[in-house]
Amino acid sequence: MSSGSSVEDQPLSIEGLEGFMGDYYQHLAEEDARSYPRDVLEARAGEHRRAAAVRQPGQAKISIVDEEDSSVIFVVTDDMPFLVDSVNAELVRQHAAIRLVVHPLFVASRNRESGELVKVNRVPAHLGISSGDTAAMPNLSHLIAQGENASHMESWIAVEIHRISDEAKASLLGGLTRVLKDVRAAVEDWPRMRQKALEIAESLDRVANSAQIAEVRQAKDLLRWLDDGNFTFLGYREYDLLTVDGEDVLELREDSGLGLLRSLADSPHIQHLTDTGRKKAREKRALVITKANSRSTVHRSAYLDYIGIKSFDAAGNVNGERRFIGLFATSAYAGSVRDIPIVREKVDAVLQNAGFPPDSHSGKDLLGILETYPRDELFQIEVPDLAETALGIQKLQERRRTRLFLRPDIYGRFMSAVVYLPRDRYTTNVRLRIEQELRETFQAVSIDYEARMTESALARLFFRIRLPKDGDFSHVNSDEPGKAAGPRGEVLE
Repeated sequence: MSSGSSVEDQPLSIEGLEGFMGDYYQHLAEEDARSYPRDVLEARAGEHRRAAAVRQPGQAKISIVDEEDSSVIFVVTDDMPFLVDSVNAELVRQHAAIRLVVHPLFVASRNRESGELVKVNRVPAHLGISSGDTAAMPNLSHLIAQGENASHMESWIAVEIHRISDEAKASLLGGLTRVLKDVRAAVEDWPRMRQKALEIAESLDRVANSAQIAEVRQAKDLLRWLDDGNFTFLGYREYDLLTVDGEDVLELREDSGLGLLRSLADSPHIQHLTDTGRKKAREKRALVITKANSRSTVHRSAYLDYIGIKSFDAAGNVNGERRFIGLFATSAYAGSVRDIPIVREKVDAVLQNAGFPPDSHSGKDLLGILETYPRDELFQIEVPDLAETALGIQKLQERRRTRLFLRPDIYGRFMSAVVYLPRDRYTTNVRLRIEQELRETFQAVSIDYEARMTESALARLFFRIRLPKDGDFSHVNSDEPGKAAGPRGEVLE
């Protein structure tokens, strides 16, 4: 099939295949192209065309084809942001070793009723559209055909992995189907979620007795900042705070779910709270920032960021919550702490409480510590804990000592561990030893880590530890060297 040619059941001629092959492998690196025989590349392109032969708008087609020592996954779906990242993340989650990814973007003409593929063209270069660029999609309106056929932007994704069993294929097909459904839900509802953020920010101006409620202004500023490209909105849902049989519970508001929280199938209508959750639920604070207890299936496989904005009744008492889940954008991690709502107020409070003149060496040093502190932690940590930790780090700097700083999540779902150690002692084996100590001490469900090396004499490790349900770690003593526990202490000395 050549670019723009009719799809036929007969094998493609070499002349016809050349045009389609050129479009299909347009972005394949030369070294990758040289690694495969021509007949293998031709067979894969042809197999992908067969997978795409019939498809309705809104439908994702997925197939897995075995080769001699590999399996190739073929995906055909409407073009959307996050597709390749999300597909690859699911493959990594299922321990499928990725060898090659091919991702052509096509304008596909299909029969309106049957969904049969009639033509496939590469995206015209003058439109300047890359895959996932949904903002540019209206520029394709002139490509929509009249009559019985219609043209659509489609992403065709082919991923070569190691050869897998039939059981693994079934698992991958199920996982990828779920992921692509999640991507579609998040992308379709993204404008409505952004609008919700702005509506809630505006509504906070009308909260009764707002002077008695903490963080109302910060919540308004944060919502507007999130909408300004600093947050990937993936889900939204609303809850009413009720008392049922003497217990405070959250009741789901019908038809309030958007994005990843659209579906009610896996969500209880009544959400029971933990002891800590019940204490926090009626607290007169507008804002809750933490980590959700599930990983994102869209964009990147990180624990979802959870931003809750409480709602209030006519007397200014808490009566519910508006909950966003998503992922902070790169800008949230790269920008200055002085430019981020809620974070800048915490930083200013720490600097003011420390009492150092802003232009002094100690003042600048403390600000530098806060600028480079794990950004997720700055969103979640309370000012007293941040002040104690930052000053502890400042006293530690340039000393050849190893220190551990711990912060439990307010809902008891995570423990954050920040470890400083001499840079010249940091190796992968050392990191693994620390990780194992933390894993055993906290009976970790999972551990994620980040490492940071600078010109400082100290290296920094940050671990996010997923705790087991109902775990009690109050017995851990950080004052004993070699024990990874407690609010402050030394480890692995």
